[in-house]
Amino acid sequence: MSLENIHKANEIIKKLQGQRREKSVKFRETWYKTIEASPVKKRRMPEDFKDSSYLYIRSYDGDNGYRPGANVAYWRSPDVMVSPVSSLNSYTTELNAGTLYNIKCLVHNRGDVNVPSAKVEFYLVTPSLGFDTRFGKKLGIASTWVNCYSSSEVNIRYLVEPSDAGHKCLFARVFSFSPLDIPLHDTLLNPVQDRRIGQKNLNIAAQATQMNLNILHMPQAQLTVQFVPLNKEAVLAIRHPVAADFRIIDKPRERAEFRLNFAKETVANVTDVKLPKRLTNLSNRLGEIKRGIDLKINQPGKIEYKDAAFRFEFNQEGKYNLKDQNRIEDEMKRIHKIIQSGERRASDFKKEIDEYRQMNLERRMTLLSMDIPNIGLQKGELAGYDVVAINNMNGEIFGGITLLVHG
Repeated sequence: MSLENIHKANEIIKKLQGQRREKSVKFRETWYKTIEASPVKKRRMPEDFKDSSYLYIRSYDGDNGYRPGANVAYWRSPDVMVSPVSSLNSYTTELNAGTLYNIKCLVHNRGDVNVPSAKVEFYLVTPSLGFDTRFGKKLGIASTWVNCYSSSEVNIRYLVEPSDAGHKCLFARVFSFSPLDIPLHDTLLNPVQDRRIGQKNLNIAAQATQMNLNILHMPQAQLTVQFVPLNKEAVLAIRHPVAADFRIIDKPRERAEFRLNFAKETVANVTDVKLPKRLTNLSNRLGEIKRGIDLKINQPGKIEYKDAAFRFEFNQEGKYNLKDQNRIEDEMKRIHKIIQSGERRASDFKKEIDEYRQMNLERRMTLLSMDIPNIGLQKGELAGYDVVAINNMNGEIFGGITLLVHG
């Protein structure tokens, strides 16, 4: 299509939109008169039609897609499930090598417009406090039709490779190009900020064992990781089939001596990541820049155990200091509220959102080693904990993992 025809098309669209606004006023006046004349009193006016979809994946029961959500464990999405093909009702997050799994995601649309092709991406990663697509494995993408005010299910099959076996975390992200309903950020997956993202971060492990987990952070960051014990009702509310096989301890030790340490080798996946110039030059000399090669980073930060919590301090080279991060995060919170209210669209804040995206591109992943203590569980007993990561700058939770520990 020529540029001249594009301009003509835009003029026609503007004219039609103007006619629609003009007629909408007349329609509403007609509705008022009709309702006033109706024998049924106190009838509610119909809501205005909005020519957009509203795709979302639930982060918790009762979630209707509104963000920012309540202070809940959003990392246990009821819409994301993994089970072996041989037993589709045996939901799990521990993958066995050589086993074929079905990965399911339920997608919702609370908008007035049907979505003919809602696309869902699936990502697999080591249990992670915060997540970015650059540090995970994309398993695949599937699509489905989602009617207005309706839901649809998407499934993919995955044969687990030996390198992907063990305790894993799963993310799902939905989007659409027509109607346009796309994520706020291209790589950062944050269910608190974006209704289009669902996370299943639930792990089952034995006491007195060790497991690895990742923590996503800015080069300069001050973070806290806490272990919050869950009561029996909270564990049962997860509705995981494993709960039927164990006796749940109602009040596990609140101050169980969990331990967190930096792994011997902290690894950041540099696939498709724009490296700082000094690292690029160094890696080029070593001939290491190619897809799938990992960059090893030593001494990633400081860790301190205080008041039953682990406090992290990272002071690495980066463009955005703590003050800049706080300013940008506060600005994005304000923008989210405006978008959610329906007053303005995300496209009205291109400059602010672009700065937020540029900041998030600096995020990196640090591998931690966690020692699960012997909390006195007997054979057949189960206790639950939430591992929660908090940004000390604003006191907000940015990541979480639910850990079910058995004897």
